[in-house]
This record gives sequence, structure tokens and C-alpha cells, in this order.
Amino acid sequence: MHTKAANKWLMKSMSSQQLDLFNDYALDMQNQQAAESLAVFFEATGIYCSAPLVYGEDNPICQKEVYVPTIQGKNVVVFYQIIGNLGGYANKEYLDDTNVVMLPDDTIRKLEQGVKDDVVLDIEKRYNKNSIKFQNIQFTCESDFIDWVKHRTETSPDKSTQELLEMYGKG
Repeated sequence: MHTKAANKWLMKSMSSQQLDLFNDYALDMQNQQAAESLAVFFEATGIYCSAPLVYGEDNPICQKEVYVPTIQGKNVVVFYQIIGNLGGYANKEYLDDTNVVMLPDDTIRKLEQGVKDDVVLDIEKRYNKNSIKFQNIQFTCESDFIDWVKHRTETSPDKSTQELLEMYGKG
């Protein structure tokens, strides 16, 4: 695995075509990791009609309602602002027009240990009530989203979002 400094050096030494291929590879690897992160959620809940959020050069949360359950030990206001900077609408409540469910990393860790927390139980209850509404909902998890935002701000510098990422990392 490359360090951040090695990645920056590597990116500076590449032609634009090589850089495009490198970025595509990095995003493919991130999407694979995102799918693996969510596999335990989909297996534990039986929610199969929904899909993981696909990260790429396009912004997958722009103009989307994002349900963000409690994120333990992090500055939620900063997290919401990061979503807002990317054009999404963060909500602490699940709304009828929710497009994206942002699973906390803590929820994923608990599922890996076989424990369903309140977030999972609530989502299952909503799914069992009306699974048709879930056909257009995408799932992601906190760390995959943050990794994508970091990658995005490295390739398309956004000073205010970079500052928010630093604040979020300290929270």
C-alpha cells in the first residue's frame, strides 16, 4: 500500500493518461472496499434490493437526502457540513424522500461481531414495512464516504472541505 507522500509523488510523475488510469484504479479499489464494507450489512439484514453508493468522478450525493444516524465520537455538525459542501442534504431523521443511508462505522463493527444496533433494527423495521421504497435507496458507510471525500479533495482541491476533513478527523 502506498503512503500519501508516495501517492503524491507517483501522481506528479505520471502523464495525464496514466493519471486517469491510476485514478480509475483507485476509485475501483475504493468501490470494491465499499461493497465489502456493506456486505456484512446486506447479509445481516436481508436487504438485497438496495445497492451500495458508487463513488467515482461524479458526485453521488449531490441533490440527495442523506440519512445520517448517530456517529459516535465524531463532530456530527462538521460531517453534515461536508455533505452540504458536496451538495447533499444531511438529516438525522429518516425521511420519506431519503435517497442515501450513511451507516456509522460503529454499526458496521457491531454487525461484524453479530450485533444489530438500533440503527440496523430501525432500518430493518422500515424495510419490512415497505420494501418497495428501499429499491431506490443506496447505502454507504461513514469511512468509505470520508475516503472518497479525501480522494476528491486531492484531485479537485477544495480548501474548505479539506479543512472540514481535518476538523472531522480530530473529533
